[in-house]
Amino acid sequence: MRYGFIIDNRKCIGCHACTVACKTENHVPLTVNRTWVKYVEKGTFPNTRRVFQVTRCNHCENPPCVTICPVTAMYQRKDGIVDFSSERCIGCKACMQACPYDSIYIDPDQGTAAKCHFCAHRTEVGLEPSCVVVCPEHAIIAGDLDSVDGEIGQLLAREPVRVRKPEQGTRPKLYYIDADESAIVPTAARHESMYMWAERNESLHGGGALYPSDSPLLQENALAAYDVSHARPWGWQVPAYCWTKSIGSGALAIPAFAMLLGRLGTDRLRDVALSTIALIFTAITTVLLV
Repeated sequence: MRYGFIIDNRKCIGCHACTVACKTENHVPLTVNRTWVKYVEKGTFPNTRRVFQVTRCNHCENPPCVTICPVTAMYQRKDGIVDFSSERCIGCKACMQACPYDSIYIDPDQGTAAKCHFCAHRTEVGLEPSCVVVCPEHAIIAGDLDSVDGEIGQLLAREPVRVRKPEQGTRPKLYYIDADESAIVPTAARHESMYMWAERNESLHGGGALYPSDSPLLQENALAAYDVSHARPWGWQVPAYCWTKSIGSGALAIPAFAMLLGRLGTDRLRDVALSTIALIFTAITTVLLV
């Protein structure tokens, strides 16, 4: 059994019912989302159109968030759902850094990582995820990808589908029917300082599309009209942690080697200085880690 999603963009109307249902069902706080709808506007008046893309955790076959988690707070179930444990999570944000889909966030109330978990509490009792139930157009289909008799299995067999960032090698199980290039490729549409209903956080690449000016995608004049901004997971603390840890361990290693060679105590000033440096930088490392 391998649970997965199909988003049928031929039907999606961008109503955000899935976002609201997900927040209600899973008590998702304000300022964060487990699923959201991206709007991209294309063309030049009067030949314009708006396309939608429902975005969430891809429940990858090869989830990097599971691989990188140091405490197994992110784990993959036997049914293919990538779930999380708030009790185990230490809030290190390694999973956020590893996820190429920006689908993980830190819960502002608990300080632990969270994301879409396929409404596992509903799936286990035979119910569909809340976003599937509430969608007025039946644009979200969930189920066992291995079931040839199920709706999702038949759609996968009949319809051409796409996934986000296949080059990452994560083998995502969130498929899109009739995906628009300007929406499914994160850098295909330009981003301005304001979205339709929200201010936009400054992006890592300054908001410009990362395509040549003569790219066919940019010639479509695609604009990301609405999306969810994601903050940089790791700031200066992580490189500072690696730097102080290296200095602390290096300063401690020198007297340790001197002890092995029988030369410890031959230069007390050196030994005291190195031990002091090791203690200071190890203490700073501990502060940064916590």
